[in-house]
Parts: sequence; structure tokens; C-alpha cells
Amino acid sequence: MPRIRLAYLVQSIFIMSSLVVPFSSLRVRMDRAVPASCRILAGIALVSLASFLWPQAAKADHLCAGRYNEYTVSEVYDQTGNVVEYWCEWDDGGSDGSPQMQYFSPEQWQAFGDHLADVDAENSRERALMGQRLRQLEAGMWFLPGEEPFAGWATGPGGSTGGQTNIGSAGCSASYWTTNGAVIMTTLNGREGAAVIVYQGYGIPAPDKPAKKRIALTQSGETQTVTALVSRTGNPKRKMGSITFAVPSGSALVNSIEDVQDYTLADEKGKVYFSGKWHDGLKARDALARCLAKQ
Repeated sequence: MPRIRLAYLVQSIFIMSSLVVPFSSLRVRMDRAVPASCRILAGIALVSLASFLWPQAAKADHLCAGRYNEYTVSEVYDQTGNVVEYWCEWDDGGSDGSPQMQYFSPEQWQAFGDHLADVDAENSRERALMGQRLRQLEAGMWFLPGEEPFAGWATGPGGSTGGQTNIGSAGCSASYWTTNGAVIMTTLNGREGAAVIVYQGYGIPAPDKPAKKRIALTQSGETQTVTALVSRTGNPKRKMGSITFAVPSGSALVNSIEDVQDYTLADEKGKVYFSGKWHDGLKARDALARCLAKQ
């Protein structure tokens, strides 16, 4: 705090001793109305009070460090007008125990910005890829023998997979997937061995335990009502129902595949559980035939 010089103090006392009361009815000089000793004491008191109340020159004692109990007193500018330093005072008179903010160098900020740009670019690629996959599913897509449905589709560690298309060393499988579900065709034991065709969908009943039920299956305008196995598949949050039909042989399954084929599954009262239409069926038929030929 700047000190008040003694000469200024004495001068102030003399000035105060000659003050004139500003009211016209009391135009009496103070040196006539008040003794000299009282005038001196009053002047000292007023000057002392002013020394405490008069605005003091700011005095910064350290560079600002970003602590919660300090405040900026002054700024240092360079020749271009940019602030290069901030000087601060303590708000509570000390810095002991004060938490300090974390500051970063220009190189650290640049690295952080580059990281954000990389993350944004990666997110953009992921969004584009997911959009492409969604369009594939909306149009309908095949997974052929030897291909694992949705392998590599997940972006997280470990990825995610559907079910394997091959069932053991003697089985071959092809599956057609849409956003509504799937049709999975599987041979279990070569050309002459048994085979199954499985329909999976969110509208199909998903019982806690597998049960046999009469199901009306319509394919390309032809309907047949047979006993099928109804069960649950998928995860608990996204469970689907599954209807499995037995097929006499692998050869019969392959020969029944048409290039474009519609399908509808309903109960005996006509309530539709699942429906759709596949395309490019000949590609799946030929792939299954090649797989069976290797058995």
C-alpha cells in the first residue's frame, strides 16, 4: 500500500483548518468558531480516514496460476496487443492448499485437436458404413456356405457374429436376411441326409420352451399346413421367434430354391406371423449345391 508522505499530511491539516462552512447562515470561519487544537485533531482524523478509504494502487505479487482464490490485477501486452502475462493477487492472502488448474502447452493443444479430428473422421466412416449395411439389410442379403453372418459388422472389441452358416463338417447352410428377420436353409448330412428350413422374425411367437404347432406356409402362391417346431432365438433384449420345418433331404432343399420366392407363415386361423420375399435365390442354390458336392 502506498505510504502518505508527512508533508502531504501537514498540508492537509492546514487546508482543513481554513475550511469554510458552505451554508450562508453559518458563514463563520472555523478558526473563529473552533479552537486551534481541535482543528488540528479534526484534520488528522479526516486525513487518516481518507488514507483507508481512498482507492489504493493495485499491487500484483505473482503470475496468475489459475487458482480459485486469486484475481487478476494487471495484464502485460506485446507490441501486437496480445496478452502475454496476467499478474494476480491472492484473495485470501496466501496460496497454501489452493488447487491449481491444469494448463496445456501449444503442442498438447495441437495433439488434442488432432485426436478430436481423428475421432470425428472415424465416426464419419462408421456412420457411412452402418448406413451402407442398413441399406443392404433393407434390400435383403445372402450369407452363403462358409460365410459367417454379420462377421466383422460390430465396431467394438471382439466384434459380433450371427450364427455360423455351416453346421458341423457334414452340413451346409445359406441364409437370407432382412431387417425383419431371416430364412436359414441347412443340410445336416449330405445330399440324402435330413435338412431344415428355419424362419426367424420378430413377429413370430417366442415361447419359453420349444413347442410343436400347425403352421400354414405359403410359397409362391402354394399353401401347405404342416407341423413345425416353434422356439425362441436371439438375445433377451431382442428376442425373435423361430419356426423350423423339416425337409426330407439336402437335395430336396436345394431343388426347391427359386430365384425369386415369396413366403408367408400363419397359424391355422390365418394370423400372419412372418412374410417376405427373397431375390437372387439361384446364387444361394448353386452355392449349396457346390457345398453338398464336397460331402
